[in-house]
Amino acid sequence: MLNVLITGASGMLGATLVNELKTNFNIFATGNSTYKEQHTQYMKFDLKYDSYEELINWSNPDIIVHSGALTDGNFCEENPNLAFDINGISLHKFLNATSNDVKIIYISTDAVFPSSLHLAKESDSVLPENVYGKSKELGEFFLNTSVNRNYTIVRTTIVGLNINQNKSGFVEWIINSVKENKEFGLFTDVLFTPISIWNLAEEIKFLIETDNINKETLHIGGELCTKYQFGMKLIESLNLSSKKVFKTLISSMGDRAGRSNDQSLNSCYYQKHYHRKLLNLDQTILNIKKHYELN
Repeated sequence: MLNVLITGASGMLGATLVNELKTNFNIFATGNSTYKEQHTQYMKFDLKYDSYEELINWSNPDIIVHSGALTDGNFCEENPNLAFDINGISLHKFLNATSNDVKIIYISTDAVFPSSLHLAKESDSVLPENVYGKSKELGEFFLNTSVNRNYTIVRTTIVGLNINQNKSGFVEWIINSVKENKEFGLFTDVLFTPISIWNLAEEIKFLIETDNINKETLHIGGELCTKYQFGMKLIESLNLSSKKVFKTLISSMGDRAGRSNDQSLNSCYYQKHYHRKLLNLDQTILNIKKHYELN
């Protein structure tokens, strides 16, 4: 059984990857904090450490799924050195700490692209507009310039629910705002292609099981929609009230870090080349609803 090291395992995607992959692989999980629901083989580890020797000796990985990251755009803008260290230089450290036999799947982002691109393809030139995107571009650079290393860069935009009860994301913010009867706005001018964390975990599992980690970049996302459309569909699916929801524009949020209005990714290459069918928006919403009702 393959040893798979998953970083960011205290976060939304990382914790879900652990749960979804632990039946098929020998999972070692690491995150920057401990939490009640964590995996049995779990090491608290800070990716800004200079040496990764302890982590690698403990996990002895065949594959590293690097989902650990600082994703808060405003925090990254305020702490650029830390963002570059965690999101980018960590790849350099993993490459130095492991042999060329260790394969890497790196979870990157749509934020490496500029606002001018719609449904960005893998072949399009990157031009990030904020520190978060630039730090992820740096991580991609280290992999793309590595020698004799098999890797896959996965650009994506995830939605889902946190297993770690200490954390909360976009979906939980929407649900909690409605339940608390708060008035809140959703962007009508921001396009994205969201994929659920459970669907993405299935695709990561597929890539590992079929040994398709082939020095390439893949876009793995969902159906195009606005943040407003996504939120309204989610609220409707859960039979919640949308009376306090209003339409707003990202341009009106002056205190936010620079973020592209068009965060969309084109996943046609991945689906065609690997004969995979990704979920549409309605299916993604149903996926979230199913896991919400299970909690």
